[in-house]
Amino acid sequence: MSFIKRMLSSIGIGSAKVDTILQKDQFTPGDPVDILVKITGGKTEQQIEGLCFSIHCTYEAKRTEMDDEGEMTETDITETALLDKFKLADVFVIGQEEEKEISLSFDLPLHTPLTLGKTKVWIHTGLDIKMAIDPGDKDYIEVIPGDLVGALFDSVRQLGFELTEAECEAISSGFPGKLPFVQEFEFKPFSGPFQSRLDELEFVCFPEADYVEVLMEIDRKAKGVVGFFAEMADMDETRVKFTFDAEDIPDLTDKIYEIIDSRS
Repeated sequence: MSFIKRMLSSIGIGSAKVDTILQKDQFTPGDPVDILVKITGGKTEQQIEGLCFSIHCTYEAKRTEMDDEGEMTETDITETALLDKFKLADVFVIGQEEEKEISLSFDLPLHTPLTLGKTKVWIHTGLDIKMAIDPGDKDYIEVIPGDLVGALFDSVRQLGFELTEAECEAISSGFPGKLPFVQEFEFKPFSGPFQSRLDELEFVCFPEADYVEVLMEIDRKAKGVVGFFAEMADMDETRVKFTFDAEDIPDLTDKIYEIIDSRS
């Protein structure tokens, strides 16, 4: 192996390449992800210290800055969160222009957000090569609701609500959950029993293996002058927490109706 080739490989020129092929590109949180990793050797033989995998998503945050006039301003920015990572530590050598294929499967984290609105989710695959820039591959995936969260959405729709906005928003460290953001779903009533009583419902879901914890905010319609001042003071919003599992699905619409009706 020439010195020039070693130097070029160390900065990524002529180095080994990695390509991750997904068996599908649509998942629900907790689904197994089956992939085929294709590794192609570069201009020189290289030792691979392992395969590195990580799952990422985007979320929206605020950046506070001081402008030219000394005033504090807020700017909307898009941040990236790490959802999970792991490494296959098997060491192997990839020869010059040699091709290797490795099949494996892992589970998408239960707290993976849905790819609604601006939210993006992707899987990054990298090769751990000493003294070299790690080559990598980035694959975007679509994440849709699982059975439980899907049942929640269906029940809310049966009550006349439609999803109007979904966004991953940054949160303070004291908020429940393991991530620097929560995904908020906003539903507005376009028909049904709450059309004239509510402005919107907002949900934050925390899925677990066999149940979902839900934080729901009920935003009542403000009426007249009294309603205006109540809205200004946030007195028109009611927050409630509940959990449900698969056994609750047949009666979930009635349960949600009762929760909303008793607080609106």
